[in-house]
Amino acid sequence: MRLLERGSALAELQTAYEDLRHGHGSVVLVQGEAGIGKTSLVRWFLAETVDPARKASGTAPARTPRRDVRLLVGSSDDLVVPRPLGAVLELAEAEPDLADALAVGADAPTAVLAAAREEPTVCVLEDVHWADEATLDVITVLARRIEELPLLLLLTFRDDEVAADHPLRRSLAAIPSSRAHRVVLAPLTVEAVGQLTGAQSDAGAVHALTGGNPFFVTEVVSGGTGRVPASVRDAVLGRFARLSEAGRASAELVSVVPGRTEGWLVEACLGDRADVADGERHGLLVVDGASVRYQHELARWAVEAELAGQRRRDLNRLVLHELAARGASDARLAHHAWIAGDADAVLRHGLAAGQRAARARSHRESVELLARALEHGHLLPPRARADALDLLSFEAYTAGRAEHAVSAREEAARVREKLGDPLRSSDTLRWLSRIRWWAGDRPGAERAGREAMDVLDGLPDSREHTKALNNLSQLAMLAQRDEDAIAYGERALAIGSAHDDREVVATARINIGTTLGRVDLEGGIDMLRQAARDAAELGMYEETCRALVNVAWNLKDERLYARASAIIDEALVVARTNELSNFSDYLYAMRALVDLATGAWDDADADVARVETALVPSLEAEALLAIRRGEPQAEALLDRAWARATTSAELQRLRPIACARAEAAWLAGDHQRVDEATATTYPLALEVGTPWDVGELAVWRFRSGLLERAPEECATPFRLEIDGDPRGAARAWKELGEPYSAALAVLASDDVDAVRDAASVLDRLGAVTGLRVARTRLRDLGVASAPRGRRASTRSNPSGLTDRQLEVLSLLVAGASNSVIAERLVVSPKTVEHHVSAVLAKLGVASRREAAEQGRLLGVADHERGGTGRQT
Repeated sequence: MRLLERGSALAELQTAYEDLRHGHGSVVLVQGEAGIGKTSLVRWFLAETVDPARKASGTAPARTPRRDVRLLVGSSDDLVVPRPLGAVLELAEAEPDLADALAVGADAPTAVLAAAREEPTVCVLEDVHWADEATLDVITVLARRIEELPLLLLLTFRDDEVAADHPLRRSLAAIPSSRAHRVVLAPLTVEAVGQLTGAQSDAGAVHALTGGNPFFVTEVVSGGTGRVPASVRDAVLGRFARLSEAGRASAELVSVVPGRTEGWLVEACLGDRADVADGERHGLLVVDGASVRYQHELARWAVEAELAGQRRRDLNRLVLHELAARGASDARLAHHAWIAGDADAVLRHGLAAGQRAARARSHRESVELLARALEHGHLLPPRARADALDLLSFEAYTAGRAEHAVSAREEAARVREKLGDPLRSSDTLRWLSRIRWWAGDRPGAERAGREAMDVLDGLPDSREHTKALNNLSQLAMLAQRDEDAIAYGERALAIGSAHDDREVVATARINIGTTLGRVDLEGGIDMLRQAARDAAELGMYEETCRALVNVAWNLKDERLYARASAIIDEALVVARTNELSNFSDYLYAMRALVDLATGAWDDADADVARVETALVPSLEAEALLAIRRGEPQAEALLDRAWARATTSAELQRLRPIACARAEAAWLAGDHQRVDEATATTYPLALEVGTPWDVGELAVWRFRSGLLERAPEECATPFRLEIDGDPRGAARAWKELGEPYSAALAVLASDDVDAVRDAASVLDRLGAVTGLRVARTRLRDLGVASAPRGRRASTRSNPSGLTDRQLEVLSLLVAGASNSVIAERLVVSPKTVEHHVSAVLAKLGVASRREAAEQGRLLGVADHERGGTGRQT
């Protein structure tokens, strides 16, 4: 097929290649729907520019390709569960040293990064929407270092399969905007379809049927019936029907193998009935060296979908048998075993593949592989089954999948109880306690924690004792039962020290140090930092993260935001490097709360969007953003957050959400709801809380007329406001770097200038509901016209758009959708909706089209036209 209407896309690839030749690395993202021509574009580019031995699908332009770069190519396949490092292992086939390193278990991101530094390289990874977690880790590391690498990293993916929560999003977010090229392939126009179909065909009818999708057009044109088929599927199956019996048998076999099928595999399975040449003659199959594949995965799916159930199982059984004899990867064998319905093979290869995925840090894939294998877990001996369930639980916990993590560990506990092994039972129960707490089940965590100790009654002190004690210490620390936390921790520390068990000692110090930090911040931080170093030396990266998270949390609670941010960034490196998704989620949520406090609300929104598994802190941040921006989902988010917080029964969870509920009620002028929101949590804070816990709850009650004087334990900014010094409170908040809190502190003041300044701050932040309260207060004080308090950048354009709104308008001018705008600005789609609505309102228009026209009149233009260009 000729390459039509892809000139700008090829130019973008050429630009990236020229950058590489001048020593500048970059990432090119080629995206579009299935069949849009991503692979054809890449092959054309490689044949024209990088590797003349590669044949594009069509006649490549006549020019002499440059051969001063290395070419590595890999692709991900549509297996039931992706192969761990599948695409990376494929590209490593061209680099023996890299392949050898990966074969002996080298850290994949580190090994690939080292290889990328060696010489100028074009690295193509196709279909990364199917990539496993470990491959995405490699992509993320390369993307973050792209500015220092002689590398053109070319990624293709189906953008309609990459939802907002798709794991690929994290990798894309790591690409520096200055080194990113985005090539979005659009459907062909009717004119281009006409060039492909010829004068004898109805180009309009073909375009209407295919939507301008190049692959669909090709299938329709090649149908050979002289008419437009009812569907592309009919076109593919019509071509299949014209094959000989041997050709159909071969095409059927190839259809059950995602990606490429080895030539020997077809011959081994079919013997004399193998005939791929017939499929190639009819344009259905492509023989590529020693392998054969369909022209497109869509064609493979069409043929595979037509197979009768038993025929599909039989073919997969044949493939499984031959691949197993050749020692194929367990992940690939597991795929065919599942479809063949071979329980023994599913269990054997699924468990082995799951263990390999765990070692490769493909935690999501490990969960899927292990879970599918353990559907046949009754075939395993009890001890092996319990071990596999424990591994599944740990992998699910690491991948942020709470339900899988809890249910697998509960089943493992039942199996171990029957085995009568108290030491292993205690360990499983301790983990169950930890995972239940993480999942928000505080009562269940307490029960399992006590059971982990009880099962050891009468046994001499052991490592299991110290671990169970440390778990109880942690639970007490989280509930702010400081005496219990230190008592349990010191018992574990004493036993661990006596046995020279550094792991136990490090864990005990984390619990003790966190508790100590509430009364002696610097002393607690010193103990936690030492525990983090010890844990890192021992390879205990989860405990390293926990220590750093607790340091950052204590600093955040003390409003020491710059120090907290530095620790969060340090901890994120550990979490991301070791694929600890649960800790990454927590850290992103914490950073969002810091951003909220310090006025960086768009950054907060971006961090909330990065959280994969909703946690109370992430729900808090999301709810506060919605409350302050006046977004309709605020109430539903508060209800969800409160339900999670009450399950935890911990002040550290209850107080923030109680305060968020109180803030929403106060901004709405509903003082009764403020009372309802704080009535039960405020006494708990007085009992076990810090001055910051007490003060935040107290100030909402004071603002609603429910409290007359500050409680004895109350942080300074809150005390100043309650004691009648709102300007002093505002100054204290400003010194701490909290503009929103400073603005709220003076809204009940009689000082017109102070309230006017607060209104300006609230307008700058986009605090719609707070600004409404400020304007009402100014009117009450006799100010006839409440100012909007625009920034200088807002005043510089006649429509009063903020910097962010100007960015959004420029993208509207370029015709970008909300999803594209969200991706460009690294914010969530709901935030884009908020910004677009604000732009329409300020411009006084009713539609995006009208806004774009106004933007052009205002001289707002986007530099990325036609769907390609560098990200900004």
